[in-house]
Amino acid sequence: MSQPLLFEEFSDLDGVIPWISLVNTPTPVKNLEKLENHLKTGTSIWIKQDNLTSATYGGNKVRKLEFLIADALEKEKETIATLGGIGTNHGLATAIFAKEKGLNVVLYLINQPLSKHVLDNLKLDFYYGAELKYVKNYLGVGLNFYFLDRLKRKRVYWLPAGGSTPIGILGYVNAVLELKQQIEEGKLPEPEQIYVAAGTTGTMAGIELGVQLTNLQTQVIGIRVTDKMAATGRKVKSLIKGALKILQKDSKLRKFQYKPKFKLIDHFFGGKYGRVTPEGLEAVEIVKKTEGVMLETTYTGKTLAALLAYVEEAKTNAPILFWNTYNSVDLSSVADQVNYQQLPSEFYHLFEDKVE
Repeated sequence: MSQPLLFEEFSDLDGVIPWISLVNTPTPVKNLEKLENHLKTGTSIWIKQDNLTSATYGGNKVRKLEFLIADALEKEKETIATLGGIGTNHGLATAIFAKEKGLNVVLYLINQPLSKHVLDNLKLDFYYGAELKYVKNYLGVGLNFYFLDRLKRKRVYWLPAGGSTPIGILGYVNAVLELKQQIEEGKLPEPEQIYVAAGTTGTMAGIELGVQLTNLQTQVIGIRVTDKMAATGRKVKSLIKGALKILQKDSKLRKFQYKPKFKLIDHFFGGKYGRVTPEGLEAVEIVKKTEGVMLETTYTGKTLAALLAYVEEAKTNAPILFWNTYNSVDLSSVADQVNYQQLPSEFYHLFEDKVE
């Protein structure tokens, strides 16, 4: 939990960009040799274990929150308001870590396919003290999050879904500096490609920018797991452009020119956010059986499925990195302490409907 590598590499940013320590760095890297043997491939497959970012609640959201919560505190906000699906991992991570820092949290929640994991996250949101607003769909988001409640609520830090803002993606610029250090230390080879889930594209954008700032020759492959309106190449570029405006406060970066190299793949999505796909489910089961790595079917399972398909089709021997963005901390026993009837009544039917 030392000072970010971002501030060591670009020292003019230290004290200029707000930051708090949340992540246990560096997160480990590992060669998935048992998976390679199962696939009978010569490809060197590696994993960056960002499931271990925190013992409280892991996953990719914690890296973003180091910068986002710090920004909210510096701006003297009292509340963070954000949005996502009913089972949003971003919303839950925000509820947990913002509360630790004395901030209130409001979550605006949209329908998605139901599962035990989704409903457990909803109960955990309540357990960690978030105010829950059931807006159901994107129309409700527009009306409440982006319009009506902004007029009523004061001293609120309005945070888009996934924490995907120019400030938020700095967490993943910093993560790539960490990866570069691990490469230089011989802990893994420089990957030809990095596979990462693209939900609201913030993690992908931060990795893409970080790769270029560190002069890695790696191509970032984003696997779209949300509707096209949420995950587009244009959005990735826009987030990077905004982040560069912040980073170019450092003298070493003032002449830096970003040239897109990333690729965004659509055909593992499954047609609806949260929908389980056969390929994603198979990938989850294979890596659990071979490596004991736990993934889920909305983000990381689909991303690994894309990596496995590439390995099969391309017959490549080049090293490939899977960036695991899933939280590995099991909070199901905490969720079991919450009776769903403690939640606002508009959520009751979700627990009474048939769950996948």
